[in-house]
Amino acid sequence: MRAANSEYLLAALRNIIKAKGLTYKELAERLGVPLSTFKRHLYSPNITLEKLLDYCQEVGTTLDELQKLAIKLQHDNDSFFSQTQDEIFYQFPQLYDFYRELRHLRQQDSYTYMRKKYGLNKSSTYGYLRALEMLGLVKLAEDNKIQLVGPFYYRFSENSKLSQKYKTILKEQALDNPDCVRVGFSRMYLTEAQLGELNQLLAKEILKYHSENMQNSETEADLLRNVLLFVTQHQPLVFSEGIGSLPHSFLQDVKAAIDRCEAPGT
Repeated sequence: MRAANSEYLLAALRNIIKAKGLTYKELAERLGVPLSTFKRHLYSPNITLEKLLDYCQEVGTTLDELQKLAIKLQHDNDSFFSQTQDEIFYQFPQLYDFYRELRHLRQQDSYTYMRKKYGLNKSSTYGYLRALEMLGLVKLAEDNKIQLVGPFYYRFSENSKLSQKYKTILKEQALDNPDCVRVGFSRMYLTEAQLGELNQLLAKEILKYHSENMQNSETEADLLRNVLLFVTQHQPLVFSEGIGSLPHSFLQDVKAAIDRCEAPGT
C-alpha cells in the first residue's frame, strides 16, 4: 500500500471528525490545547506523527484506518488540480500557459524548446520550472532534465477559478469571431431533462464525426474546431499576455502565495 501525502491524512482526519459529529472546540477542550492551535494542526503538513496519533486516538480511529481513507481521497483527487495549484495558476497565468505547453512536449528537449521559442534566459526558464516544482507538478534533475509529475490531463474542480476563466476566454473567442457559425432558436419550450438529452446527443454526434475524421487521417490543423453550441475556427487559448521574462521576485512571490493558500483557515 502506498503512503498518502500528509495533506490527505489531515483531510481524512477532518472527514472522520465531521462524520462522527464532533466539533473542533469539543476536541480541543478534551485534548487541553487552544482551539486555534488545534485548527492549525489540522491543516499543517508538518504535523508530527506523535501528534497525529494523539488526535486519531481522541476521535476513535487508528492510523491504519486514517491511511486507508487518505489514500482513497488522494486517488479520487489525483486528476484534479489542488486548490493551491488552481489559485497559483490563477494568480500567475503565464506560469499556467508555460505548464500547459510543457505537458505536450513529451519526447522532446522541452527545456531547450521553451527557451528558444520564447527567447527566455536561463534565469527565467529556471524560474518557471522551479515554481512548477514547488507546486509538485515537475521534478528537476541535472542537465536540465524535466520529469513531469501526475496524470497527462488534469481536470478542474467544481469551484476552480481556472475553469471559470477558461470558459470566459473560450466564449469571448467564439462570440468575437465574425465567421462563427451559429444555430439559434427563440421561444422554445424545453425542460431541463430535454436540455440534458440535447447535450448528450450533440456530444455523441461530435465525437462520432471526430473519430471518423481521425480514422480517415483528416487531421489538418485548419480543421480543429471549438464547439459550444456554435462552431468557430480553433484559436490557441492562452491565459496570460504571453510567456516572457520573469521579474527577479517571481519565485519569492510564488512561494508567498503558496504559503497564503496553505495557511490554516484559508
